[in-house]
Amino acid sequence: MVNLITHNLIFFVPAALAGLILCGEIPVASKFARGSLRAIGAICGALLALFILEAIPALL
Repeated sequence: MVNLITHNLIFFVPAALAGLILCGEIPVASKFARGSLRAIGAICGALLALFILEAIPALL
């Protein structure tokens, strides 16, 4: 069961933004590939934030 607190949702925005920036900086030739990499980076960043937020209570 996912136990998300609304105050922890603020963590998703910087994580998704960091993923977007990191994957968006990969040098590619086409704009479509750059946009796809940015979208994948944002999704991966948000998923990583979700995993971190779910792991914190288990560690405490």
